[in-house]
Amino acid sequence: MTTNGNETPAPVSNLRAARKELTQALAASKAAHPAGKQTPAKAPAKKAPAKKQAAKTDTPKLRWQFPGGFAERATTGQTASFDGGELAMKPVDGKWKATFTKGGTETVLAEGVGAAKAYTACVGYVKGQAA
Repeated sequence: MTTNGNETPAPVSNLRAARKELTQALAASKAAHPAGKQTPAKAPAKKAPAKKQAAKTDTPKLRWQFPGGFAERATTGQTASFDGGELAMKPVDGKWKATFTKGGTETVLAEGVGAAKAYTACVGYVKGQAA
């Protein structure tokens, strides 16, 4: 038998009822399966406590200046004014020296350290004096 593609399929009787029956069968099989059952609702998650903000200290802000200009900071160092005196970070033989000078008296904060440790010594001195 040959077909030329012009045949019409047999009409489906009562398509709506067939779909409804299929939907009910799927729902019944889902309800019978343990994976289809919903778990009981969980209690809502508790809110995390609000983070406390760090207390601001009254430590003064240091404003660093470069006596020889920013380009020459590795050779001339840098200074900052604090409490009527002057904090200084100066290079000495490839290492750094941190000092505080007030009224002609020089206090050495760190000597023979890297730039970061000299800076930390200056900031630590300021925090200690401000407390």
